[in-house]
Amino acid sequence: METIDPNALVGWVLGHRYDLGTPLGHGGMSTVFRATDVRLTRSVALKLFSLDGVAPREIRRYADEARLLGALSHPGLVALLDVGADLGPAAEPFAFLVMELVDGTTLRELVSRGPLPPSTVADIGRQLAEALGHAHAAGVVHRDLKPANVLVAREAVLSGDAEAPTISTKLADFGIAQPLHGPTTNGTAGEPTFGTANYLSPEQALGRPLGPRSDVYSLGLVLLECLTGERTFPGEALSSSLARLLDAPVVPDRFGPQWAALLRAMTASEPDQRPTTAEVADRLRGLRQPALWDRVAARLT
Repeated sequence: METIDPNALVGWVLGHRYDLGTPLGHGGMSTVFRATDVRLTRSVALKLFSLDGVAPREIRRYADEARLLGALSHPGLVALLDVGADLGPAAEPFAFLVMELVDGTTLRELVSRGPLPPSTVADIGRQLAEALGHAHAAGVVHRDLKPANVLVAREAVLSGDAEAPTISTKLADFGIAQPLHGPTTNGTAGEPTFGTANYLSPEQALGRPLGPRSDVYSLGLVLLECLTGERTFPGEALSSSLARLLDAPVVPDRFGPQWAALLRAMTASEPDQRPTTAEVADRLRGLRQPALWDRVAARLT
């Protein structure tokens, strides 16, 4: 969609059903719009791909994303509602995915305001680990876990339920997700390494085969950034990718030995040294609960 102004599509109806509203975000190959499903009178998020001049392999990638999303159903993942194709106002061809609309912000925007409390980070991490675990069980590696792809839906009411979230998150954008049981290389000859350089696992930066624990590494970097308010591997793509191959992430001790041990394990250079998503979720649940119950007790006194 590089040659098309997304604002020119506002008000256009796709598939005789989806009335495009304001653009919500723009990536290299797609634009996400707020839209109205006029058949069901509800708001949705519509991810629109231009097919004009697109290579067949890119069209296959769109179809792959639809198939991957359709296989997933978890409260921590953005739900796919519909897929389709249609023409724009100038007869330009489009494909689109219709997803649930999550009103709120992104974790990227939340962290830009400053570090988050450790109990909140533990809660966010637990939700993401459980969502990733569901995707991995369905045979999918996300490959692009980063704060911008985590939607923060709403503030939740504090309760005595140790599982009740302090904030609700949903993992989005499986556009470069990869099936576990298909080819497992990170891109092919002549293609770039997929993913966002600041959050790549070492094996991803090297273009090696990927598995679920590549997502665990990226999640570790996301949680570390949430705690410190700073990106662990900043800079341009090349320097950022090289940095993690030369040095392990610096994990501060000020958050306590349990946090330090978990984050160091999640960002171990060798995938088989990292915990599973189930282990991560369990350890984060333990890190969060004492702080939660202290807050509950304080309200009762």
